[in-house]
Amino acid sequence: MNAGSNGSPIRRTVLYFVRHGEADSNRDGRIGGHSPVPLTSLGLRQAAITGRFLAGVAPTALVSSDIVRARQTADAISGATGLSIELEPRLRERSLGVFDGLAFAEAEARYPDAWRRLTARDPGAVPDGGETTDQVYDRVCAGVDELVERHAGGRVVVVTHGLALFHAFSHVCGLGSPSTHQRVFVLVDNCSITHVEHRRGDGGDPRWHIVRINDVAHLAGLGDGADAA
Repeated sequence: MNAGSNGSPIRRTVLYFVRHGEADSNRDGRIGGHSPVPLTSLGLRQAAITGRFLAGVAPTALVSSDIVRARQTADAISGATGLSIELEPRLRERSLGVFDGLAFAEAEARYPDAWRRLTARDPGAVPDGGETTDQVYDRVCAGVDELVERHAGGRVVVVTHGLALFHAFSHVCGLGSPSTHQRVFVLVDNCSITHVEHRRGDGGDPRWHIVRINDVAHLAGLGDGADAA
């Protein structure tokens, strides 16, 4: 706990956001969503290296989406840090309903109108069984805010997904839901680390500080993961 400019103590809660390792859906160009796709052999290696790196920052808690690819990544981090995993469904990737698990070309061929609306960034575009942008934003924000309160003053590893992490980033930056057509988009690499800090003093409003985004230096030599969520 540090002191602010007025001498009051500042409570820092550190979050290390980790996107899951490369999954079958990333490698094969498929829509991950809520589908139970596992990590590839590269993704497992990425997760193991990330776990060893994070052990060096002495995290105090490990929170993960409960989707398979995130859980496998968290398992590797748990093995390296000795921390138990807190599963948090609100950190899941966006579900695209009937699109989940399909290749991009398959989704377009089977559901051309829904695909056209989705790729046109129509905020109301929801494939059957899927989630709206606002639904994802609301649940991710609520999950992040609650874990900050639950682990106040700690150093928390948060394993999640590409689009979910973008929603968390939008929340941290005060941009609001991506449904508002904001002019920025962030999609980080598999097993990258995005380090942010929530700081709260006795005399002022809480503030977020962004320390680093999409840090993959610890993965040097393994090659890049795919960009699909």
